[in-house]
Amino acid sequence: MTLPAAPRLAQLRPSSAELADLWRQLVDALVVLARAGLAHGDLSPYNLLVHSGRLVLIELPQVVDLVGNPRGGEFLARDVQVVSTWFAGRGLSEVDEQELTGLLLAEAGLR
Repeated sequence: MTLPAAPRLAQLRPSSAELADLWRQLVDALVVLARAGLAHGDLSPYNLLVHSGRLVLIELPQVVDLVGNPRGGEFLARDVQVVSTWFAGRGLSEVDEQELTGLLLAEAGLR
């Protein structure tokens, strides 16, 4: 039996409640990465899957070492900008790109 593939976030039209829940899941995942000193490096709604209401980050082999890479902070800020724009564009009002970037940099020990 073959299970259907989980859709990419970009393919979905989540309700307001689902959107808010997916945002919280994404923030939690980004905090975990930041605490490990990492950023995804190429985060977008196309490499986030949603399976049974759970957000799944994919394409992690290109993760960026926030301390070891001189542009690590730039990669993190770009990741946040891309996903923040997507979520805000779908009406999520709690998106604060600057606040999230600052939180992640602090969690990584860079602020």
